Amino acid sequence: MKEKGFVAISVVLILIVVVLSIGATVTYLSIGEGQSGLILYQGEDNLSFVEGCAEDVMVKVRSNSAFNDTSISRPEGTCSITYNLGGPTDWDITVSSSTTTNVQRKIQVIFVRNPTGITLTSWREI
Repeated sequence: MKEKGFVAISVVLILIVVVLSIGATVTYLSIGEGQSGLILYQGEDNLSFVEGCAEDVMVKVRSNSAFNDTSISRPEGTCSITYNLGGPTDWDITVSSSTTTNVQRKIQVIFVRNPTGITLTSWREI
């Protein structure tokens, strides 16, 4: 009779350990998925922010061929601008966010400023 009680308690303890192990694994996987989703969201948010900054630079260059600011402030934050070619006709700029986030995005934009406006040559994420 004592052996049956020992077997029953052993089975219950083993089942508890298995259930707790599965629960902990599922919890850790859920946390990892949540973190991955957040990083994806932050990356896309940062990309749209940097693209907006690049568009702002192009608008400013269109109205002023001598534009050479190294940063643009927007409500979401500040972007840094690096000039590889700085006009007055041919432009090659790199725009990145100045804010410290887990996900940094950079856009390289190559364009030509002419009397009628802007001609975009290249727009790529680097």
